[in-house]
Amino acid sequence: MEAIDMHAEAWQGILNGFTSDRLAHAYVIVGSPRGNALHFAESFLKLLFCERAEKPCNECVACRQVEAHKHVDNLWIEPQSKSRMVLVEDVDGLIRRISQTSFEGGWKAGVILQADRMNIESENKLLKTLEEPPAKTILLLVTDSPQGLLPTIISRCQKIVLSEGRAGAMDDVWRLPLLEILHSLPPTGGLGAARQASQLKALFDVVKDGIADAVVEDLDQHDEALDESKLKGILEARTNARLKEVQADVFRIMLDWHRDVLMLASGIDAAELVFANERDVLVEQSRRHTQGSALQAIQVVEGMARRLDRNIPDLQIFDEAFRKLVRR
Repeated sequence: MEAIDMHAEAWQGILNGFTSDRLAHAYVIVGSPRGNALHFAESFLKLLFCERAEKPCNECVACRQVEAHKHVDNLWIEPQSKSRMVLVEDVDGLIRRISQTSFEGGWKAGVILQADRMNIESENKLLKTLEEPPAKTILLLVTDSPQGLLPTIISRCQKIVLSEGRAGAMDDVWRLPLLEILHSLPPTGGLGAARQASQLKALFDVVKDGIADAVVEDLDQHDEALDESKLKGILEARTNARLKEVQADVFRIMLDWHRDVLMLASGIDAAELVFANERDVLVEQSRRHTQGSALQAIQVVEGMARRLDRNIPDLQIFDEAFRKLVRR
C-alpha cells in the first residue's frame, strides 16, 4: 500500500501546499526511516518532479528516478556505516548542491535520512541554510527520534507526524529493559555480570525479531517480485541495518549513563546530568566508583560497541564486558 494512502490527512496537506504554491521550505517527517516515513518522503518528491499532469504518476522517468534515489536534482544522505552519524561534510555537500542551479529547471530537494544522527557541527551547518533557504528548494528531514534534533531546527521546519510503523515502535520494546540493566549497575560479581549480559543479549534478540517482522510488512511490490534467495538477502540486510541503529542507540544511552556516573564520582556538581531524573540511582552507583574506575567503565562500554562489528558471539562480548564492570 502506498504511503499516501496510509497517511491521507498528512498527504492532503502536502497536496494543498503544492497546488497553491505554498509549500514550506523544510519538513521534519516523523516515522520509520526505513518504512512509512521513507515511503512518504519518496511520494513527496515524486509530486515535485513528476512529468505527468496527474501527479505523482509513479510511472514516468522522473518518478522512477526518485524511487531509485537517482534523480539529478535530488540528493539523499544518511549516517555513515562506521560512525553511524550524519557528518558535516555530507551536510555541506548537500547544501552546496541545492544552492546550485537546478539541472532540469525546476525543484531541488535534499533528504537527510535518520536526521537525528547529525552531530552538532552538522546541525549548525544545516541551521544556517534553514534560516536562508535557496529558492525553489525543499529539505526533508526523516527521523523516528525528532527529540534528537535541535529545537531551533524543529522550529524552522513543518512537522509531519506519521503513525508509527512497527520498526519505529520497537523503541518502546528495548528502553524499559535497558533501564532495568542500567539500574542494576555495576555488577557485584561474576553471577551478576553474567545475568546482565544475558539481559542485554535477550533485549537485542527481541528487538531483532520485531524488526524482522516490520521489514516484511514494509516490503513493496518490487521487493515481493524478487526470487526467494534475493528476497531473503534483502530482508536480512534491512533487518541487520535497523538492528545496528538500535544497538548504536543502546550503547549511546549506556555511555551517557556512565558519563553521568563519572561526573558524580569526580565530585562535579552535575546540574546538567543527562539522566537528571535518575540522580539518586546515579549518586548511589557513583559511591562505588573512583574517578578512575568510572572512566574505565566508559571505555569498557565503548569497547563492547566496537567489538560487535567483529565475528564474535554477542553473548561472549557482553559477558566479558560486564565482568570488567564488576565493583564489589
